[in-house]
Amino acid sequence: MEDVEDDGWRTDPMRNENRYQIIIERSVFPPAALLRESFKEDRTLLFPRILLSTFWTARWIPRAAGLRGEAREFYAAGVMKRWAHTVVSMAKVRLEIRGAEGIDPGSNYLFACNHSAPLDSVIAYLSLPLPAAFVVNVGLTGVPVVKYWIEKSRCVLVHQGDAEGETRAFKEMLSRLKDRRNLLIFPEGYIYQGSGLAEFKRGGLYSAVFSGVPIVPMCVYGAQNVMHSGSLHVTPDQRVCVEFGEPIETKSLTREARKNVESMVHDRMLAMKRSLAEEWKHAES
Repeated sequence: MEDVEDDGWRTDPMRNENRYQIIIERSVFPPAALLRESFKEDRTLLFPRILLSTFWTARWIPRAAGLRGEAREFYAAGVMKRWAHTVVSMAKVRLEIRGAEGIDPGSNYLFACNHSAPLDSVIAYLSLPLPAAFVVNVGLTGVPVVKYWIEKSRCVLVHQGDAEGETRAFKEMLSRLKDRRNLLIFPEGYIYQGSGLAEFKRGGLYSAVFSGVPIVPMCVYGAQNVMHSGSLHVTPDQRVCVEFGEPIETKSLTREARKNVESMVHDRMLAMKRSLAEEWKHAES
C-alpha cells in the first residue's frame, strides 16, 4: 500500500488527526468518547483494546506518585516504554530496526523522526536504543492518563501557533539537552500523509545546534498501513521499519551548515523515506 497522494486529507477531519482532537474537545469524558467511537469503527476490537491498555497504565500512577525527581522521570519513561511494547504487540507489527548500532549509549541526542501515521510515534519510541522524552503538541494531553505520563516523564509540550509558548518549549528543549537528556521530535509538526515530507516547523532542531548535541535523523515507514490518520481502526500483521541515520555532529558543523541544519536533516530523512518506499514497492510487486 502506497502513501495517500491526493490532498483531500488536508481539509477532511475524518481523514486527518483533527478528528481525534474534535472527539476529545466535544466530550465531557474523552476516554469514554474515544472508546465508544473505536467500538463503532474497529470490529476487530484491536484499537479499543489498545485504548484500554492505555487507560490501564493508570494502575502504575500510585507508584510514580511516591517517587521524586529523576526517579519518577525514569519510572514514567519506563511505563511509556512498556505501554509502547504492548501496543506494538497487540497490533502484531512486524518491526524491523536498522542503524541503531550507530547510536553511542554514552552520548545524548536529539532524535528527529518523520510523522506519517498515528502509531509511528509509539513505534519510534519503542525502537529508541536510549531513554528519551517526547517533544509533543499540547493537544495530546486531552486524555488524563496520557497527560500524566507525558508530564511525569518530562516531555516538552509545544503550544503550536503560540509564539510565547513555542519560545518556552524551545528553551526547555535546550535545557533538557544540556542536561544530557535525549529528546524525540517530529519536526513536521503534524501527521503528513503525502509521499515526501512536510516542511519542517522552524526552531526545534536548532536546540541541538545551540547545545552541541548530535541530531539523529530517523524514518518510520509502514505504520501508515497499520492505522491511517483520522482512523480508529487497526490493521494487524503489517511490516514496519524504523531506520536510524548517521548522527549529525552539530559541534563540527560550519557556521553556514548550522544555519541550514533543518534542510540537511530534511534531505536525509526524505532520502530514507524514499528508499524505504521503493523497497516496499518492490516487495509488493
